[in-house]
Amino acid sequence: MSYPCRAAFVAAFVAAALAMAGTAGAEDTINPELHAQDLNGRTVEEAYGGVVVGQTVTVAGQDFYQYFVTQWRDRPSNEKCSITVCERPSARLGNLVWIEYERVTLFQTILPFSRSQIRPVSEQAVDIAWQRLMEIEIERKLFNDADLAKDEF
Repeated sequence: MSYPCRAAFVAAFVAAALAMAGTAGAEDTINPELHAQDLNGRTVEEAYGGVVVGQTVTVAGQDFYQYFVTQWRDRPSNEKCSITVCERPSARLGNLVWIEYERVTLFQTILPFSRSQIRPVSEQAVDIAWQRLMEIEIERKLFNDADLAKDEF
């Protein structure tokens, strides 16, 4: 599924980030203080392009989301996709967490009750979600069927 307003959203987001950094509406000039910030060798668009939406409600879910986003931002080309981290809390079974990309579940697990075990789970989630995302993109490029939409299979 294509999001036609995504490019406009990213452009508005980058413009807002530049405005907050001190540029007065100039799209071509960047504040020298912004260059001084560590962007890991990426442009502003690459650093702030991909959106990771957090729909978590518990403390454990928020921890998972924070650890996940920290690891996800270190992946190359993460600015090309927008993903969602969702959570369904349950006192009996534990908190169910899943990661979606264009209505496709990339990763799903039940969070451990111990908060110290959430970080390794989130690191594993990044690896699995990234691998599944690359598989989806490869399938889309290799298998093009005019009768099916991009999100159908």
